[in-house]
Amino acid sequence: MADYAMTVEEHAGYLHATATGDRTAANALRFLEEAYQACVAMGRDSLLIEVRFTGPSLSIGSIFSVISNRSIDGAALRRIAYVEPLLENREAARFAELVAVNRGVNARLFPSVEAAGAWLSEELPDRRPH
Repeated sequence: MADYAMTVEEHAGYLHATATGDRTAANALRFLEEAYQACVAMGRDSLLIEVRFTGPSLSIGSIFSVISNRSIDGAALRRIAYVEPLLENREAARFAELVAVNRGVNARLFPSVEAAGAWLSEELPDRRPH
C-alpha cells in the first residue's frame, strides 16, 4: 500500500487540502475525492489543493485518467487552485490543469500557496442576468 496522508485547513472562503505520500494514480484519485468530500462536508465551494507527493511524475495517460475521473466533482465547485511545489515536471502539472479546464472545472495552477490563496479570496463578478 502506498504512503498517503491528507490534512485540511479552513480559511475564509475556501478549504486548503494538502496531500503527502507517494506519487501514484491511486493516491491522486484518493486525494481529489477526499478533498472534494471535505468541501461538501464543510459547506465550501472553493478548494486549494496542495500536492506534496514524492516520486516520478505520473504518465500523461494516468494524469488524464485521474483528472477525467474526478472532473464531475471538480466542476461542482466554484474554484480550484492547484499547487504542486515538489513536482519537477511542470508540463505534467500544466497538462492536469488543461484536462480539468476542458472538462468544465474552474481550475488554475499556481506557483505558490500564497498566490493560490489570493486568487481564491478574490470576489467573483456577479454573473446573474440584470
